[in-house]
Amino acid sequence: MVSYKRMNEHLDVTTRTRLLTATRECVRTGGVTGASSRAIAAAAGANLGAITYHFGSKDALVAAALAEEVRAWVQPALDALAAPGDPALAMLDAVRQLSDAFDAARGRSPALLEAIVHAARAETSEVGALWQEVRGRLADQIGELREAKAIPAWVEPNAMASLILAVSVGVTVAVAIEPDGPDHRDLAAQFSTLLLAAR
Repeated sequence: MVSYKRMNEHLDVTTRTRLLTATRECVRTGGVTGASSRAIAAAAGANLGAITYHFGSKDALVAAALAEEVRAWVQPALDALAAPGDPALAMLDAVRQLSDAFDAARGRSPALLEAIVHAARAETSEVGALWQEVRGRLADQIGELREAKAIPAWVEPNAMASLILAVSVGVTVAVAIEPDGPDHRDLAAQFSTLLLAAR
């Protein structure tokens, strides 16, 4: 027989997950400002108190939900960067993974942009921590490429990693504003080629 404690723990996890999912959906459809506590609770099938119980505040819930949104987008690229082998091939594979993830999540690009804007405004930011994690992984990879002389010695790993992230966000903005403009894969390929061909 399942204990009450275990059943309550399961319900807590389920409610927490439903709140995160509902928040992401509310942000996708109405932006952060449209994601009211009532709308989130209703979409999650939970009471308003569940937000405070699980996250402390609506802002903390939104930050956690947006961090999950961004993590889902970048995780395949992080996995590619962590793969053993040639760092140049890993970097190109990471770019390809980001492009594939962007294709799969194209309809969610406004939520990705909302996550970035929210992270810039929030005092505590899971998205900011994720940004630092991705930048750190990229910087390590770029450092390996520089050591292997696959890219020039003047390339500074941390600065280039930040530039790559900035370009990724810029591509997201460009595609959101001009869906019929240059394909995001072409933009990513141009940037990767520039990085690896720079002398």
